Amino acid sequence: MANSNSRAIFYAAIVVAIIAVLLCVFYMVPGVYHPLAFSGDPSSAHPKHAIAFGLLAVIAIIGALVTRPKSVN
Repeated sequence: MANSNSRAIFYAAIVVAIIAVLLCVFYMVPGVYHPLAFSGDPSSAHPKHAIAFGLLAVIAIIGALVTRPKSVN
């Protein structure tokens, strides 16, 4: 049971990391409408949002490394 939970958390962390990296890049691109930009021009680059999503990606990658399934040889 613990192994299947660990495997589910591992894959969920990978998915979160991929989505966070994509959002990090998305918020660095100027000229595109950014829906979570509540202050300033919503079509300019938002480095604070990009940093936040970058940190989330790093945390998710660390979580995936900690919970990765152990190989049995």
